[in-house]
Amino acid sequence: MRTSNAPHQNQFIYRLALAADEKRQPAPVEVIEEFFELGNINEIKRLFTAACGAALSEQYNWNNGSPGNLLYIYERLEMLVEAGFLLNTDKRKRKKLSRRLRRAMTTKTMHDITLPSSLNAEEIKNPILVIQSFFMVGTLKEWKLALYAWLEAGLSQHDVLQNVEVASILPYHVHLQRLLDACWYIKQAIKRQ
Repeated sequence: MRTSNAPHQNQFIYRLALAADEKRQPAPVEVIEEFFELGNINEIKRLFTAACGAALSEQYNWNNGSPGNLLYIYERLEMLVEAGFLLNTDKRKRKKLSRRLRRAMTTKTMHDITLPSSLNAEEIKNPILVIQSFFMVGTLKEWKLALYAWLEAGLSQHDVLQNVEVASILPYHVHLQRLLDACWYIKQAIKRQ
């Protein structure tokens, strides 16, 4: 992915670390749970699609409140990506959470699936698989650069195509949608326990 105004390297410091109080850094699962205070998965996907639409427009067209709302959505997405990264890199936590999720997502609870979903049944039972594949597509730095480019375009009078390759548009949208779905199922499974 190419960018015109790439953020300074220091912007890749984890926001989770910056947002934490002095005593305790929030756990990735807590970040996932807090993310969905924005709304249910369908509302989040609608906001994400609107944010993508604003970035793809050659004119400023964000119409879901103030530009601060768009900034807030991208900040929360960035924290969600970081939470996924932390889960993905800590093998012990990842295995423990994966076992917890498989126990919570039994055949009885599969009827609570929120549709439409971009995940298959195996991924719904174990959303960690989606997080792992998310970081096979791009590194944390690449995902943060992409979020930054899409945010910049959404807040400006130019489209995101000035900052990213055309071929990266669909994977960006698809994989972030899948990450949102996976995190939703993590939240739902934890809520059941």
